Amino acid sequence: MKWFALLLLGIGCACAVPGRLGAQDALVLGGGGARGLAHAGVLVGLERLGHDPEIVVGTSMGAIVGALYAAGYDPDAIWRLIETEDWPALFTPDPVLAGPERQVRYPLFRLGLDEAPEGLIPAWRINRRLVQLLFDAQARTRGDFDRLPRQFRAVAASLRDGRAVVLGTGDLARAVRASMAVPGVFAPVERDEDLLVDGGIRNNLPVSVARALGADRVTAVDVIRPPPEIEELDPLSTGLRGLRLLIQNAVPPGSAPDRLILPRIPAEVSEAVFPRNARPLLDAGLEAALREGGPARAGPPLPRPLPPPPESIGTPVVRSSDPGLTRLVRHAFHTVAPGGYDPEAVARAVDRLYATGLVTGVWPSLDPDTAQDPRGPDVAPQMAAPRMRIQAEAVERSTVLGAVGYDNDRGGRAWASFTHRPYVAAPAELGVAGSVHRLERWASVHARRYPLWAIPLAWSVGAHYRESVVRRFRGDAVAGETEVHRAGGWAGAELRRLDPEAVLVAVIRAEHVDVEGGRAGAAVGPLLRFAATPPPTRVVGLPLLLEAEARSGGLDYGRARASGSVRGARGALLLAAVADLSVASNGAPPDVLPALGDEGLVPGLRWGERRARARAVVGGDIAWPIPFEGFVRVRARAGFAADDLDALGRSGAWTTGVEAGAIWTTPLGPLRAAVGANTEGRWRFDLSVGPEF
Repeated sequence: MKWFALLLLGIGCACAVPGRLGAQDALVLGGGGARGLAHAGVLVGLERLGHDPEIVVGTSMGAIVGALYAAGYDPDAIWRLIETEDWPALFTPDPVLAGPERQVRYPLFRLGLDEAPEGLIPAWRINRRLVQLLFDAQARTRGDFDRLPRQFRAVAASLRDGRAVVLGTGDLARAVRASMAVPGVFAPVERDEDLLVDGGIRNNLPVSVARALGADRVTAVDVIRPPPEIEELDPLSTGLRGLRLLIQNAVPPGSAPDRLILPRIPAEVSEAVFPRNARPLLDAGLEAALREGGPARAGPPLPRPLPPPPESIGTPVVRSSDPGLTRLVRHAFHTVAPGGYDPEAVARAVDRLYATGLVTGVWPSLDPDTAQDPRGPDVAPQMAAPRMRIQAEAVERSTVLGAVGYDNDRGGRAWASFTHRPYVAAPAELGVAGSVHRLERWASVHARRYPLWAIPLAWSVGAHYRESVVRRFRGDAVAGETEVHRAGGWAGAELRRLDPEAVLVAVIRAEHVDVEGGRAGAAVGPLLRFAATPPPTRVVGLPLLLEAEARSGGLDYGRARASGSVRGARGALLLAAVADLSVASNGAPPDVLPALGDEGLVPGLRWGERRARARAVVGGDIAWPIPFEGFVRVRARAGFAADDLDALGRSGAWTTGVEAGAIWTTPLGPLRAAVGANTEGRWRFDLSVGPEF
C-alpha cells in the first residue's frame, strides 16, 4: 500500500507540473551580438514545425531572445520586436543640455572619474527596454525562472575567475543584462559581491546547462560558428574567423546538442554592428530552422500562461549608493507603490528617472520572500502584497564628456564639459562647459537641481560668455565679418521626456550684447523651446523644434522658429517631407538672424549665407541603404530669405537646391559626403564627420 500511495503521489505531481517531468525538450540559443537577431527567425521556423520546448537556455543575445520566448512572447511577436527596433539608436549615448542656448548635444566620449563599473557603450537605453519587456514576467513569477511559461536560464560569467554563472532566480531583466555584458563594451553587473559579464567568454552555447535541467533532447542554435571552408583571407575576415573559433572552443567538452541549427549568415556580418534593417538576419534564421529543425514530438503544444499578477504592491525598498538618488527613486515611485499592480505605471516611473540623466540602471522587481499589505498588519496573510525592490545605479559622480567634429565650411569643432554631482538631500549637478569652432566660441558654468515633487524637472541657473562671427558674402566669397559678444546668464526650468524623446526649456536670460561697429546694451527676456531629440543616427528629415524668445532693455528684439518633418518608409526607402520657418524682429542682432545656408538647409550654400529677418524652407529627403550600414541620400529644398515677408511671393524670391551624397555611421559620429547645386548657379562639395553642433 505504501508503494501504491507513493505511485499515486508521483502521478499527481507529474500532472500538476506539465512539461517539468518526463521527456523534456530544450532550446539553447547561443551568443553572437548582432548576428543573434537571427534567433527570432529560428523561433518562428521551429514553431511552424511544431516544436514546443519546455526549457530555454540562452547566452548574451540568445539570453535576450530566449527570455522573451520563455516569458510568454510568441515567436511572431518576438520577430516584430526585433524587426521594428531601432538598433543603432539603442546604443546612442544620453544627450545633455549644454551652453547658453541650452541645446541638446550627444557626447562621443564619456569618462567617469569614479571607480564605478562602466563600459564604452552606455547601456541605459538597453536597461530600460529590458525592464519594459520583462518586468511583468518577473513580477508574476516573483523572480523564479522555473515558474515562467518555459523554464529559463541565462548564462553569464564571473569577471573574477571566468567561471560560468547560471542565473535562474532574481530580476529577470537584470539577469539578461548580465548575460550580454560584453567585457569592456558594457558595464558589468554586480550580483552577490561578484561582477558578471557576457557568458560567451565561458560557454557561448550552453547545452550542458540544458542537460543539467533534465532535458533529454536539445536543439541548439549557433549564429557565430564559422563554416568548415575558409571563405576569405583578408585581415578583417581572418580576425573574425579566429575570434569565432576562440569562442567556439571555449564551450565545455561533452556539450553536443541533439540537433544543431546553423543560420547561413554572411561572414562579413559583424557581431558588433547592429543593422537598421534586421530582416535579412531574421530570414536567415527562419530558413535555417525550416531546413535543419527536423520533426517535433507528437502532440499539440501545451498551454503556457504566466502565473496571475499580484493584486497590489507593497512599499518599495530602494538600494542605491547615493542617498540623494535613493530619495529621488522613492518619490518617482510614490504613486506606484504601495498600490494596485500596474506594470505600465512602473515603466512610467522608470522613464521619469532615466529622463533625469542621473541613472544608468533602474531595476524594479517583486520580492519572493517578504510580503506586506498597504492597509496594515491586521489584514489576512493571503491578502498580503509582495514587496517591491528597486536597484538604482547612479551615473558617475564626476564626469568628463564631449565630442569633436569637422566640416569643410566651419572647420574643426569641439565641445567638452565637466560635471560633478555632490552628495546632497536632493540630486544636484555642478558643471563647466565650453565649445569652439570657426564661427562661435562659448564657455559656461551651471548648476542644476531636481525637485523631488516634479521628477524629471530640473531647476537650472548659469553664467556664460559667447563670441559669434557673422559672415557677409559676395557670391561664394566671404566679403566681411562682424563679431557679436554676449555675456550674461540664465535661470529657469528644463524638462525632458523619453517617449517620444523631447526637451522643454523655459528660462529667463539676461545678457550684455555688443555688436562690433553697431549697437550695444543689456537685454533680458524669456526663452521657450520644445525640441525633439532624435538620435545622431537620423538620416532624413529635420527634428521638431518650436522656439520663441523676446528681449527688452538696451536691445529690444524677438525671434521665433518652427521646424520639423513628416517621416515614413517604403520598403527599404526612408522618406521625409520637411519645413522650416524662422523670423526675427527689427533691431535683432545679426547673430540671431536666420540664414538659408545654416545647417545645410538649402544645398549649395555655405553656413550663414543669405541671412535675413525671415526664412522659409520646404522640401523633401529620400534615402536608401548601401553597404557598411550607409545610405545614399538625395535632398531637394526650396528656400526664401528676405527682410520683408511681402517678398515671399515675388518672382525669383525662392532659391531651389538639390543635393546627392552618402552618409555612414562611424565611431566618430555620422560621416557625410555630398554635392549640392542650386538655382543661383552655385554648387559646392560638403564633407563632415561627427555629431551635429
